[in-house]
Amino acid sequence: MKKTLLSVVILITKLTLAQTYNNGGLSTGATSKSGTAAPAGYTWSEVQNNTGNTTESNTSAGYAGTYSSATANYFLADDFTIPAGQTWNITSVDFFAYQTGYTGTTSPFNTVRVNIFSSDPSVTGAISVFGNDTTNRFSSSTDSNMYRIFNSQVPSPGSAVGTTRKIWKVTANTPVTLAAGTYWIKYQLQNVTVTNAGFLPAVTISGTRGLPAWNAKQNNAAGGAWTSIIDDGTPTTAPDYPMDLPFIITFTSSSLSINEVMQYDNRMQVYPNPIKDIFKINNPEKIKIMEVEVMDMSGKIVKTLKGSEEYNVSDLPKGNYVLKIKSNELTKVTKLIKE
Repeated sequence: MKKTLLSVVILITKLTLAQTYNNGGLSTGATSKSGTAAPAGYTWSEVQNNTGNTTESNTSAGYAGTYSSATANYFLADDFTIPAGQTWNITSVDFFAYQTGYTGTTSPFNTVRVNIFSSDPSVTGAISVFGNDTTNRFSSSTDSNMYRIFNSQVPSPGSAVGTTRKIWKVTANTPVTLAAGTYWIKYQLQNVTVTNAGFLPAVTISGTRGLPAWNAKQNNAAGGAWTSIIDDGTPTTAPDYPMDLPFIITFTSSSLSINEVMQYDNRMQVYPNPIKDIFKINNPEKIKIMEVEVMDMSGKIVKTLKGSEEYNVSDLPKGNYVLKIKSNELTKVTKLIKE
């Protein structure tokens, strides 16, 4: 994501993580656009069309980001920002992937490689601040309770709904301390059976094919080339959209008390961002938002909004703001830019 599109930081007051992975930036609900219910306990992650557009949709369910041979060797990369004044002690990163047709009850992924850079790794001169392209940092992999499906309705007649693409959450151990700044995570998964390739779905928000500031990239390690991840759309005449990739960073911060753990979850997004008057919150945990406090950069509360589907700040001057998104259980913090 670009610096102007900043994701929510989740504040959790216990070491146990109050995070669910089946109801947000990948999940699009328990019922497909065509009306088919997901299996009990699961939701769909359905490839999207823009709300109101019944003739065009995204075309890709996932992107190559695995090693399966010397000539099929791919990495993916996306960025994240540590706010000014903070230091993060990162412990782990979660990624999401599926292997088409896999029917096992345990994850098919047993390898994850992570390389964190202080700048875009596709640009010459990027410096690695943690990890490399070879070390296996796999910790665990669990069922995310989602199935990836193509758009079941758009364009008509849509694609058949099925359960051949179960999404798995793959966790990597990443013990590193990073200061404020914008970083890029370059990563790669590998299957138990190496020759069976897996795929990694893009961030998915109901009713939109993508957001302009998304900027994930793919690296063909066999040839060395980097390309931006773009969804070409269905039909082929549909506009192209840039993609972002879902990952979750778990860390403690020097700005918090010893028992506090935070998560930077790039599935969670305020959009559009920047805005002119009105914004919405993509809410992956479906928490009940009680209120949203809008603060200026000095920390002064300049507006308080009740929980709603959308939020109007037309009366505020242009500038940068901090949002505190409050519920009965969690407080989430993100930044907002008003043009």
